[in-house]
Amino acid sequence: MTISTRLRRVYALFFLVFLCALPIAAETRDAGAQDAGEAGLLPAPRASYTAETLVTYAGGDSLEMKTLHRGSWERQEFTVDELLQVTILRPDRNRAYMMFLQSGQLFEMAYAEAALLPPIGELRTFEIRKLAEEEIEGETVGHFQAIRRPTGEGAEEREPVVLDLWVTADGIVMKAEGEILVDGFRETLQIERRNIRRQALDPDLFEPSISLPE
Repeated sequence: MTISTRLRRVYALFFLVFLCALPIAAETRDAGAQDAGEAGLLPAPRASYTAETLVTYAGGDSLEMKTLHRGSWERQEFTVDELLQVTILRPDRNRAYMMFLQSGQLFEMAYAEAALLPPIGELRTFEIRKLAEEEIEGETVGHFQAIRRPTGEGAEEREPVVLDLWVTADGIVMKAEGEILVDGFRETLQIERRNIRRQALDPDLFEPSISLPE
């Protein structure tokens, strides 16, 4: 499946009903601000930054995007078929907004249907292990392993979903690799972030600049 085809499928998901990621509760976010240094816990996302992100899917397909991140909010800008597309992720609303700038189209869907990774609130329901402290691109990161073990009938016959995450103390995921579930199927995924620049970002960047059709 080409990246173009894959993204068209992702953008078409708003027509369907899928399970949504759990929104991050206020108390979880507040507690997360205090736990960045505690062993075994994923740091809550608090940094405001820009970065270049490379996403590699199963089979070697890849997608480069510009990432803008403010706390738990994220904006991704990328080009597919020579068309600029923007994804705005708002886990606080459990929403994702997809903008096709040239055509002036805006689509809205549940956060889980567009996010590359589950939000911290959901990842904390995984089994989390901190493996080591490492350095990537001059950043000190914690290497965490997040495991979701199957439950229910036949669970003993199914393999767990495993994600390896390299996260800074202020919650920047510098690298991630492992498996995610897409349409009920397991797919491998790798994310790498480069040229990170911490800076204040206008909150308006994380609101759609196109209106939803009435």
